[in-house]
Amino acid sequence: MSDKDKKLDFDLGFLDEESPKPKQSVKTERPQAESDSASPIKWNWKTISIIAGVILVIIIAQGSFDGSNDTSAPAYTPPNTNRVINPSFEEDAPIIPKVKTNNQICKDTYGSYSYSTGVKNADGGLVCNCQDGYVWNSTQTACIVAPPPPKTNEQICKDMNGPYGIYNSYDNTCGCASGYYYGAVTKKCVNLIESRNQSCEASYPGTSFLKYDQTSGKNICDCKAGYDWNNERTACYTTASFNQSCVNSFGQGAYSTTENGKRVCDCKYGYSWNIERNSCVTTASINQACERDVGRNSYYLGYTKDGKYMCSEPY
Repeated sequence: MSDKDKKLDFDLGFLDEESPKPKQSVKTERPQAESDSASPIKWNWKTISIIAGVILVIIIAQGSFDGSNDTSAPAYTPPNTNRVINPSFEEDAPIIPKVKTNNQICKDTYGSYSYSTGVKNADGGLVCNCQDGYVWNSTQTACIVAPPPPKTNEQICKDMNGPYGIYNSYDNTCGCASGYYYGAVTKKCVNLIESRNQSCEASYPGTSFLKYDQTSGKNICDCKAGYDWNNERTACYTTASFNQSCVNSFGQGAYSTTENGKRVCDCKYGYSWNIERNSCVTTASINQACERDVGRNSYYLGYTKDGKYMCSEPY
C-alpha cells in the first residue's frame, strides 16, 4: 500500500472512530434537567462538522502528496516582456532609402549658405542660389559673404571731412557745408571760430585766434591762457616748459623769468651763477669758498669780477 493510500485509510479510520454508534433501544428515563447534547438534532450537526473537518484534512493531504514531498516553493520566473523580433521578418521588410531634400543637395554642393530655388534647369538639375548677405564666388562654386556695397561720393567726403563734409559734383572734390570751414589741425569741417583757432595753432603752437585784421585780411593770433611767447615769437609755451628748458641748460637751481620783455634764465633763491655763468650752484658752496680763500666769516657778495667771486672781508 502506498503512502498516499495509507494516509487515506488513516483518515477514513478516524472517521469511523469518531462517528457515534447507534444505541440499542433501551427504554430509560432521565430527568429533564440533563444536558441536551445527546439529543438527535445536536448530534447530527456535530457529525456534519466532523465530516467537513475530515474532508478538509483529506484535501490538504492530497495537495501535500501531489508536491512529491518537496516543501520548497519554486523560484518565480517573471514573464518575458521583451519582444522577440523574427529575423526573417526583418529580412523581408522593405528598405526605405534616405532621400535628401533639394536644399540639402544645394548645401552639400555649394556650402551651408546656399539653397534650392525650387526650379530646375534645362538639363533637369537643381537651380541653387545664395542666401541674403552672400554671393557667388568668382568660380561660382560656393556662396561667400557679400562685400559691402561701394560708398557714394557723399559718404566718401563725410569720411574724409567729418559729418559736415559734402561732395562738390561740379569739380569732383570734397568740401564743407555752409557755415563750416576746414580745420587745419583736425582736418575736418568745423565752425568758424574753431577753424580760426586751429589755423593759429597750426601756424604758432600754443596760440589761439585773437581777432581778425581787416587791413591785412589775416587772423591775429596770441598765446592761450597760461602760455607765453618765446623770444622769437614763433610759439607759446607754459611757464613750466620754460622752467624745464632752463633746468636742462643750467641745472636744478635755474628757472625762467623775463628781462626787458625777453624770456631769460636765472638762478633761483639759494643758488648763484658760477664764475663761468654756465650753471647755477648753491650760494652756501660759494660762501665756503670765500671763507677758505679770504678768511673767517667771509661770505659771497653776489657778483664776480675778473673771474673771481667777490667776497666780504673777514671780521
